[in-house]
Amino acid sequence: MGDGRVHAKGTSTGWATVRTTMALPAGEYTLEHTHGSGDSLFCELKSTDGAVDLFSHSSANRATIPAGDYQMIVSVPPSKTVDQTITPILRKLN
Repeated sequence: MGDGRVHAKGTSTGWATVRTTMALPAGEYTLEHTHGSGDSLFCELKSTDGAVDLFSHSSANRATIPAGDYQMIVSVPPSKTVDQTITPILRKLN
């Protein structure tokens, strides 16, 4: 995730994930993603205590969060074949 993009290629046998931890200031955020065709990859922002969980591919993609450490997770569901690059987009609204 050095340049913000993750490329996944192959067939997952279980949940396949890439994670990075980041410190975020308090505020309102949205989580989205960009990628080519297909819908197998998605992003998740999760607090280390599990209290905050945002998903880039659902209506649960906006929340006001406290300052703290969060994991940005890119996931491929089990039994999916992919060859895609995904870019997580986390926007601080205020």
